[in-house]
Amino acid sequence: MSSLKELLTQEGLEGSDFSRAQKHSGSKARSRAAPNDSITLPIYICHDKKTTDSSKKKVEKSIMRDGSSLYSSNRLGSISETLLCKSMEAPAIDEIAIRSVVSILSGYVGRYSKDDKFREMVRKICSSCLLRNGGMESGVCSNFEMGMKSVDRLIEERHGNERELRVKASRNSLGFLNMVISSLNSAKKSKNCAQSHLSACAHLYLATVYKIEKNEKVSAKHVLQVFSDSPFFARTHLLPELWEHFFLPHLLHLKVWYNQELEFMSNDRKIKALSKLYNDHMNRGTLKFALYYEQQLNDGAKAPHVPLVPLPSHSIRRASRKSLDSSNNKNLYHAVFGPNLDQQLAEKIASVHDEHHETVKKSDYFRNLDTNHLLSNELCKAIATISSSDILSECEIAIRVVTKAWLDVDGDTTIEVALSTPPFIEGMMEVLLASNDDEILELVISVLAELAARSEAIRLMILNSDPQLQVFLKLLKSSSLFLKASILLYLSKPQAKQMISVEWLPLVLRVLEFGGSLQMLFSVRCAPYEAAFYLLDQLLKGFDEDRNLENGRHLIALGGLSLLLRTLENGEIEERKNAISMISCCIRADGTCRNYLAENLNKAALLELVVHESNKNSDRCGLALLVELLCLSRTRITKLLDELKERLNGSSIMNILSVDLHRARPEEQPLVATILLQLDLMDDPLNCCSIFREEAIVTIITALNSQISREKTSENLARALLILGGRFSCTGEPCPEIWLLQQAGFEANSGDSSYSSRHVYDELVQLYEEEEDLVNWQLKASTVFFNHGHKSLLSALSTAMTNGIPRLAKASLVTVSWMSRYLFVIRDEKLCSMAPSILVPSLIKYLNYDKDVEDRVLASYSLLNLIKYTECKHIFGLFDEEARDHLENLSLVTWTAKELISIVKSGSMHRYDTEQKNSDTQRSTRM
Repeated sequence: MSSLKELLTQEGLEGSDFSRAQKHSGSKARSRAAPNDSITLPIYICHDKKTTDSSKKKVEKSIMRDGSSLYSSNRLGSISETLLCKSMEAPAIDEIAIRSVVSILSGYVGRYSKDDKFREMVRKICSSCLLRNGGMESGVCSNFEMGMKSVDRLIEERHGNERELRVKASRNSLGFLNMVISSLNSAKKSKNCAQSHLSACAHLYLATVYKIEKNEKVSAKHVLQVFSDSPFFARTHLLPELWEHFFLPHLLHLKVWYNQELEFMSNDRKIKALSKLYNDHMNRGTLKFALYYEQQLNDGAKAPHVPLVPLPSHSIRRASRKSLDSSNNKNLYHAVFGPNLDQQLAEKIASVHDEHHETVKKSDYFRNLDTNHLLSNELCKAIATISSSDILSECEIAIRVVTKAWLDVDGDTTIEVALSTPPFIEGMMEVLLASNDDEILELVISVLAELAARSEAIRLMILNSDPQLQVFLKLLKSSSLFLKASILLYLSKPQAKQMISVEWLPLVLRVLEFGGSLQMLFSVRCAPYEAAFYLLDQLLKGFDEDRNLENGRHLIALGGLSLLLRTLENGEIEERKNAISMISCCIRADGTCRNYLAENLNKAALLELVVHESNKNSDRCGLALLVELLCLSRTRITKLLDELKERLNGSSIMNILSVDLHRARPEEQPLVATILLQLDLMDDPLNCCSIFREEAIVTIITALNSQISREKTSENLARALLILGGRFSCTGEPCPEIWLLQQAGFEANSGDSSYSSRHVYDELVQLYEEEEDLVNWQLKASTVFFNHGHKSLLSALSTAMTNGIPRLAKASLVTVSWMSRYLFVIRDEKLCSMAPSILVPSLIKYLNYDKDVEDRVLASYSLLNLIKYTECKHIFGLFDEEARDHLENLSLVTWTAKELISIVKSGSMHRYDTEQKNSDTQRSTRM
């Protein structure tokens, strides 16, 4: 029942007077261990205000009066009430929490513009609402229909370079949808279900518009309004996935209660009544939390109180003793693990007891156990108490007895068998959830850790007892036990789908920040950062792609990159690899974080890892990260390369990469060559004696010639060629093609709407100040390609254009296109005359109608440059009538085709004007 704000908040978890008095009845009260004040919580963990005893008592009375708690067992009732009390405190709202809410909500609704299936589903649902208009005015329906069409038109035009069209489409969408909502709100008192559904749909479309316009906060508010207007419709039909991810974690106690009640019902009428009661409470809970988060997002608002959603007061049976019993959690357990894991768990348990020649019956285990003579009466009673007692104080005393016996015999197999039963493990887990005594909690964690480390069956029992990991969420919020708890969780190996709450990322990051020192849980020794990386791996890789990317963006927003960079700088080799693996996930989620990484990453540490990997036959994660950091603006790339050469003197790093180039696998070699070439070109590009340059060029030519049989090599080679093009979007995607198309006069609104939906012109990093740097880079690269690659490189590119996999063919075409701008740098006259003969036949093939219009424009652009610069009249004969027809058609969208037609028809060269030639000569001289 904790709020998303509290999911980013570290709780003290100190017991209230009420709960402590109840739990320590019948036993000597023990003072709690003082929290470790030396640990300072990081910025992404917020601290709740401490409430006074009097305020706690008021809440406790309220809870007792309502008769509700998260669980129905006596043992867990009091701790549930305490947790509810804590969740009702009113912490100050901070920007991190707000950003997290906005990121999740607006990020999800952003699927409408990216996911065709999701868009079609929403359209279908909302259109069906119009059919059930419930007597609404025709104007409302027509406005909504026009609003939907306007949003779809906005999505089609959002990537265009005509800002006025996008603004107009956006205003039309907002206008129509706001009119719908205004009309429905004016009839609020008489609003029926159909009207509520339509209102929810209108708010969803408004959220989509504001998301496209990058107004994420307003978008998030409209998403919340969807759940406010029609909670049942929103959570079951319109946005069920978002509800399960965002709202359900607050309302799981209702689902557990429903499943428990359902097991005791066989009468259809009662089942129907139960379902109605359950849905009513779930709808009210959804509405409460939607309003709660909406209030959080209001600027300048005070922190609202977290809603209390009690269980229904009516129950057809008495509360069962086991709140975490696997039978009570059967449906939730199967939803997480699948139906086959029960059998797997049973087999594991049976194998443990067969190993010791024991036959165990769960119901009368302690009466019939053959090893009673080896266990003291006190120990047998303690095990039985933990397995069956409802009284927390008795269980805490029993835990001390069990722990002492376990340590005295140093994990004797007889005791191990006695402790390896589901009732005992479930009892221990219940104590972890219910107790506030840090000493007891640490003993339980340590015993379970030793058992889990020894037995796969115990690991499965722990997960069976706590399928939603509520126990671990509580422990990870502790200021003194969260590191030890993380190790037990690590040993239990939970799956990603058990960690659906947004609580997990900030809690795991806290473990990563403070988890550098070795922790000892009796004989188990482990560093908590290992647990942190395992959990981060689940959170960033274990879900579907959308959720993985969302978690990656959430990690960035929480400041997690700084922790990962710290590990990369100070950690051992395996730790650095783990950190880079997580950093790579962040780059995929938000490419703009490359700028932060390039500025703050320790280059020496990265180079050490690259060198280490070159000596081992292992994954090249260090190399992969270095390649990612080359996908930046030219200014940042130059700065990064300068820093790399400073860390190791220039020749040293070149020698390292040269050795790495020879040791790398064939599919990795093009990327290593790209780094080596960029470092080499920081010096004189006219230097003819650079061994490193020759190695890099030969590697690229070899990869081009072998690409037909090596698909992975082709993929990496395509990326390497595009990186060498030097132009990137703000998210780090290589995009020299877009700039070339602009140079060719090809516009997105020239008739090819598909192109508009695939490319984002306004995301290009083409600041005026660095345009000269980009031109100079391409000039240097072309000089090296032409004068060191010679005929071999041009032939390999020409072959790849026609025979390579689509991605490599496109990359080769783009490379030839920007190289064709700099043919004047060719020093070999023979090559100058050969270049058209090598490239023109392949380029003419790209003029065919079966090619994408962008490819045809690039081919036309390249052909024009080749004819102009080389003055080879013999190539006119290669343009047959079909090729000329293709150019005539293409002239409708690019000026290059018009000029090319003119030159080919006249059979003579158009002379460059003097200023252009002088400019080219000056640039060549400047190098």
